[in-house]
Amino acid sequence: MAKINIRKYKSDNFDDIAKIMDQGRMQELESEGLAETFIPLRDAPYLDYFLSCKIYVAEEDDQVVGFVGLGNRRLEFLYVLPQMQKKGIGTALMKQALVQLPRPVKLAVFSDNIKAKKLYEKFGFKVINTVTEKWSDELPIKFSEDTMELK
Repeated sequence: MAKINIRKYKSDNFDDIAKIMDQGRMQELESEGLAETFIPLRDAPYLDYFLSCKIYVAEEDDQVVGFVGLGNRRLEFLYVLPQMQKKGIGTALMKQALVQLPRPVKLAVFSDNIKAKKLYEKFGFKVINTVTEKWSDELPIKFSEDTMELK
């Protein structure tokens, strides 16, 4: 395995991180039975917020393979290309995020996203709240989301 390099996001990385997020988001939504809610990052209503985050990318052999987005005391986004998962990239991104974020740090994750929650728990995050709600009036699929916190 090649060495993973973590560096600050540059605007010319947008296509790479959009591809990573779109694949990861679809993987996440499919596991919740919410695939029909998928919106590509480019068209997402939260795109401006996303781009306002402090973003770090993970590179392997000069290819962007993952990224993390940091908000105010929040880990907002963490995605790794599905074919590159389980190779330490998420761990490297988490380490970078936790150096940057003052405590306490919060994040939100689908309750059934066991892979992501295992990563967060490895760093000491604990579930502090769970909310179950319907996606929207037009699409009344129920899902649960956990708020996790690292003190």
